[in-house]
Amino acid sequence: MFDFETVRHAGRFKDIIGVLFKYGFDGIIERLDIPGHLLVKKITRIKEGVSIWERIRMAMEELGPTFVKFGQIMSMRPDLIPKGLVNELKRLQETVMHEPFPVVKNAVETSLGKPLEDIFDEFGQEPIAAASLAQVHRAKLQDTGEYVAVKVQRPNIENIIKSDLYILDIIATLIHDRLETMRFYNLPGLVAEVKKHITKELDFIHEANNIEIFRHNFAGEEDIYVPGIYPKFTTKTVLTMELIDGVHADEIDRIGGDREALAKRGVEVVLKQVLVDGFFHADPHTGNLRFLPGDVICFLDWGMVGRLTKDMRYTILDFISAIVEKDSRQLVQTALSMAMSVPPLLDETGLQNEAMDIVDTLHAQAFLSVNVGRLFLDLIFLLRQYNVELRSDYVFMLKALMAIEGVGQQLYPGFDAIEQLRPIVKRLALERLNPIVAFQNLISNISRTSKLLGSLPERSEKILKTIESEKLSLRIQHQGLERMNSTIYLAGNRITFGLIIAALIIGSSMIITSGVGPFLFGYPVLGVFGFFFSVILGFWLIIQMIRRRKL
Repeated sequence: MFDFETVRHAGRFKDIIGVLFKYGFDGIIERLDIPGHLLVKKITRIKEGVSIWERIRMAMEELGPTFVKFGQIMSMRPDLIPKGLVNELKRLQETVMHEPFPVVKNAVETSLGKPLEDIFDEFGQEPIAAASLAQVHRAKLQDTGEYVAVKVQRPNIENIIKSDLYILDIIATLIHDRLETMRFYNLPGLVAEVKKHITKELDFIHEANNIEIFRHNFAGEEDIYVPGIYPKFTTKTVLTMELIDGVHADEIDRIGGDREALAKRGVEVVLKQVLVDGFFHADPHTGNLRFLPGDVICFLDWGMVGRLTKDMRYTILDFISAIVEKDSRQLVQTALSMAMSVPPLLDETGLQNEAMDIVDTLHAQAFLSVNVGRLFLDLIFLLRQYNVELRSDYVFMLKALMAIEGVGQQLYPGFDAIEQLRPIVKRLALERLNPIVAFQNLISNISRTSKLLGSLPERSEKILKTIESEKLSLRIQHQGLERMNSTIYLAGNRITFGLIIAALIIGSSMIITSGVGPFLFGYPVLGVFGFFFSVILGFWLIIQMIRRRKL
């Protein structure tokens, strides 16, 4: 587990261990035996009375951008982590100091290959927005005189994140292997997911491409605005785009916007992204939306997106349709088809009954306002109780719908998401049953079946030849034996060590009774030293056994 690469990150390991000790996670650190934990002893502890979820969130904020991003993406996986932790991680803020202007100037000039004065007539020294990975400056292009927003990646942030992700992967793997109660959360999988998303967010060309895809998908729709990209001044670390002077959701009255119309349109746009395009903004919260005069919506920050295949979109349509129509059986069956893994002895009847309770609560509108987001969360937590793990693509989609519903309710407090979903779902369901679409799907299925049947003789011949050559092998892999293997290995080492100590004691006794010199205090020297080493090794073995028992 700990190699030269680990040693190279020893300084950062020490910083992380110090923060974890500070927030009261010393017990876990000692159980994981993370390198350097013995060097961190006297740490100023936080005051008592702070919950474990709050301590996790505070530790992540103190550990910096990688851990903040990790926490934010974890908060988007309520199917894997406890409800209290989800709510706490939503509070994670990227409140960071901005880079000084000379550093930003050097970063832009290095990336674009020209002096700043040769590209921009104006370039604001103070950023108009700052986050952990980048900051945005207002500027004016020299060529056209247009005002633009220049997103500049923080210098060396990629190396910092790579180092932190390496350490996070080690810690997650240790927790998964050594703490059996934490295995359900699949922390190594979460780290891999974070790595995938952050790697894409660090490439601004990827974000620019996402904006262009969105522009193509909504071409001709005048109430959806897409900021223009300037490819000439866009690189992996610098993104130059049109400056948007829109307002936030809480400022909509300044431009005379129709709150109800904007709330409904926001849901329509996200549903089109999810169910029609299969390409959607993964986090359309209020901070990533701007509203322009004429009831126009503009989506910003396209670093994190989700993608869905046609079959996945049909599954989501069935899922939402089941919620709208109060069909608990279809709801559970569809949810199970969205899962990565399902327990073999799942109590589907019990799951359906509990799902029905949640759906009934949603439709009982006499005294409570409708909240589809709350329903999604309750369903996700219910599936988690039954050990059903959804695919991350589906969870991000549900979170996107929850986020846009939250914007809708902020814009228009009486916003009813169910009434908005009902006609859209029915229209899309009818389009799915369109004879032309059905015929296209039939042709596609026939084509796939034909190819499979055509390759069947060749594949069968290969299998028969493999059997004839006696090269066919059956591999059986039992899950969950890692801890047993470790225990057997440890027991074997202790037995061997005990035998060595016993041999030393017996050998030393024989030397002492033989009376062979030289002598020390009247006893043979070899015998005395043999007993001495036996005592030391015996004490060491006892201490190790006591330590392992505590773990």
